[in-house]
Amino acid sequence: MRLVAQEAAGRAEYILESAPALLNLISAASANDPCANPLTPLVESLPELATLGVVDANGAVLCTTQEGAQGATTASTRPWFQELRSSQTDFVQSTAYYGPITRQWIIASAMRRTNPDGSFAGAYVFGVPVNSLIRQLARTGLPNDTEVALLDTTGQVFGSKHWAMVEEPLMTKMRAGDGGFMELRSAGGQDRELVTVPLAGNEFYALLSAPKPPPIALENVSAFGNFALPLLAWLLALVTAWLATDRLVLRWLDYLNRIAGLYASGKLSVQPLRARRQAPGEINVLADTMEEMAVRVRDRTHSLESALIARDAAMKEIHHRVKNNLQIINSLLSLQSRKVKDPVAIAVLDDARSRINALSLIHRSLYEHNDIRSVDVKSFLSELVSQLDGALGAEDQRIRIESSIDVDTIDADVAVPLALFTAEAVTNAVKHAFPEGRGVLGGRVLVSYKVDEAETLLTVEDDGIGGAEAEAAAAVGIGGTLMSAFAKQVHGKLEESKLPTGGRFLRIRMPRTNGVTGAYPHAPQTASGK
Repeated sequence: MRLVAQEAAGRAEYILESAPALLNLISAASANDPCANPLTPLVESLPELATLGVVDANGAVLCTTQEGAQGATTASTRPWFQELRSSQTDFVQSTAYYGPITRQWIIASAMRRTNPDGSFAGAYVFGVPVNSLIRQLARTGLPNDTEVALLDTTGQVFGSKHWAMVEEPLMTKMRAGDGGFMELRSAGGQDRELVTVPLAGNEFYALLSAPKPPPIALENVSAFGNFALPLLAWLLALVTAWLATDRLVLRWLDYLNRIAGLYASGKLSVQPLRARRQAPGEINVLADTMEEMAVRVRDRTHSLESALIARDAAMKEIHHRVKNNLQIINSLLSLQSRKVKDPVAIAVLDDARSRINALSLIHRSLYEHNDIRSVDVKSFLSELVSQLDGALGAEDQRIRIESSIDVDTIDADVAVPLALFTAEAVTNAVKHAFPEGRGVLGGRVLVSYKVDEAETLLTVEDDGIGGAEAEAAAAVGIGGTLMSAFAKQVHGKLEESKLPTGGRFLRIRMPRTNGVTGAYPHAPQTASGK
């Protein structure tokens, strides 16, 4: 009976032992806003959990999966909450208590939440119903009227039809480690044999009970010896072999399987201490091998994380230095343009400065954000448009440069040609779409970036009257050649035309594949036989 009770206790204990790992995952996934992500789908994927909630530093419920609990209850009076708040303990598991909202007995597993300055911010809480643990204790194949229940250190019995409480003298023996196997009369007057096995840090016990077998009648001794004794001996040998296999092999394989599950969830600091102390030699060697594997995986993970952090820091420094160098080049070109008298040369230098400004802005965007491989389009293009407005003196010419940008994130290699295209198109519109005398009437240049499911459109349009002059400048100058090249770099198509209401637009139509702008819509095909 003790072996059966130990196996049942191991299954129930696994649920309580896995709570810290699950709370760690939830804490890491919702560090900034613990109630940002819906909690209900997580609880539905873990049926042994009744509720999942978040409480603040005063015990008020911020959010929970239990309907009606938010605002109707507080955790401030719970011993587990007071222990988290008054000590530096990171994890607390409570004794069983009756939940007024769930209307069932609950075991709370809570993890400490902290503010950026390290002060107490509340807790993440799992509520595990006692009924769930009792279901884990259940086992098929036991004799009739055999019962498996749960017992806490106060003597309260859960899931039993024979006892509601265990008397204090017996609980004193169990707390002292002298419980084990005993006989006890049930509330209905039946004599029963009991075996108790501690679980979850001795806060609970698995309780296995069965009716006390009746004594063998003397008149049946002869028949028992002639017929039943050989059969009993055979059954005893079979049961002994099964129990030996279960105790020496299967039990420990199940234990190591649970340890492997914790390793798979990222909890690599767990040690198979029970296998070291009690398991046979071969199982002990396997446990040591698994622990060594976990240590190596943990060390390699730390090494890779450190290398990744160092690489990101180096890349940010490179982008920062490139941005500074581009600004120096821009300053040198500005100084040089002051000494040049030829208007054509000054215009060429101004165009070069505009392109260098666009490149400098890209590198600045990369080193100022956490992700050094991608660019936030909305903030990036909005700032580029603002810089072009100031650099081209559009306000002095009564020309408004406006933007309408959708939210999108693109690769840095795509951002470079898009920025240069925008700079070229806006510069061309300001210089050529509004001939002398038009500026006083007011003009408008619009930069728009629109995203849909299949494609992305980057458009620069104006309402000027110098369309022919702008087209001629784009066709003859280096700008038109560059804009065609920029469209090819992002696998897009360059479009230009006059607007029905007057003015002109330039547009790059880019494919959008799997939510990525500027990616190939299909992999390049290779002719067969080549």
